[in-house]
Amino acid sequence: MTRARLLTLLACALVAGRTARAQDSEFGIRGLGTPGRARTAGGAFAAFDPTSTLTEAALADLGSLSASVAEGATFRHVEAPGVGTWLRSTRYPLLTVGGPVSSGLFVSGGFSTYLDRSYNAVTRDSVVLRGVTQQFTDAITSDGGVSDVRLAAAARIGSRLALGAGLHLLAGSTRMTATRNFDDTTVYFDARQTGTVRYEGLGVSGSALLTVTPTVSLAGFARRDGHLSGYVGDTLVTRTDLPATVGAALRWTPLASARFAASVMWRSWSRAGPNMFDTVNWAAGLEVGKGAPLRVGVRGGQLPFGVTGTAPSEWGAAVGLGRVLAGGHGLLDVGLERLARDGGGLHERVWTLVLGLTVRP
Repeated sequence: MTRARLLTLLACALVAGRTARAQDSEFGIRGLGTPGRARTAGGAFAAFDPTSTLTEAALADLGSLSASVAEGATFRHVEAPGVGTWLRSTRYPLLTVGGPVSSGLFVSGGFSTYLDRSYNAVTRDSVVLRGVTQQFTDAITSDGGVSDVRLAAAARIGSRLALGAGLHLLAGSTRMTATRNFDDTTVYFDARQTGTVRYEGLGVSGSALLTVTPTVSLAGFARRDGHLSGYVGDTLVTRTDLPATVGAALRWTPLASARFAASVMWRSWSRAGPNMFDTVNWAAGLEVGKGAPLRVGVRGGQLPFGVTGTAPSEWGAAVGLGRVLAGGHGLLDVGLERLARDGGGLHERVWTLVLGLTVRP
């Protein structure tokens, strides 16, 4: 496939019209994809969770070697002008391994979802060929995404402060297919193009975790991602600026069996191009219990990619349950989230079931 033909394919994927079918969120089709999210308790505790990839300083709370993995199954109902359908997808958005390497020093490695890029968009249009209007159907299919591969370290500075830093390798690929089917098959043959786009990028991050009092902890985190480059073979076909991230979180533990957390995060997604917006997202959650904690949470904010002058909005509520296994050597988490997304005449109502497992040898 020539570079010019593949550029045409990419352009079609980014400006595809109304969507008839898709696996991931339709709000990511017109942009880079759908950013990954923390789900349990609305993501409010992510900044204090050493198995999360949001902050590095939280690694200082790892008492032993730990490995965590998560799976998410999503069922979404999409409504657009003249279109309504149910869609589903399955993802493995997180895998981390980490633990202490010496007194006060902790390291971790793993990956998480940075952008989902799987969809199947179908549009109807027409073109005048040889003086006759010909109706056709276009189908743009993308399968894949971008993962965030992270190497992180944290150090405890005294009894109240922990600092952390991370290096992020953004890597992944999408297999893209564009198909045009003419209604009049007696005159025009179907046209089909297929290509694989490989993505590369780098980022750095830093965070701090401060124990203010025995019941109150604060977290602050920042991240700077560079460019996301797309290659076909060894040829550079796209280069997109990625956002900076700044956020903070609060955790309050009024009782040994009750914890509350809240967080806010800003990301400069408008750097990525036109019709892309800076976002502010917030989360609040409550965890009650020890051996089998119950978690509830809410979150909201904006999505970065839209088609109008304002960013699409999202709002969600989640409930989860944890269970300690094998005398503390395992932890099973099950969560259910209800999410609503709206913008540009498009509406999504989403159910997501999340299953997480942490093992401590």
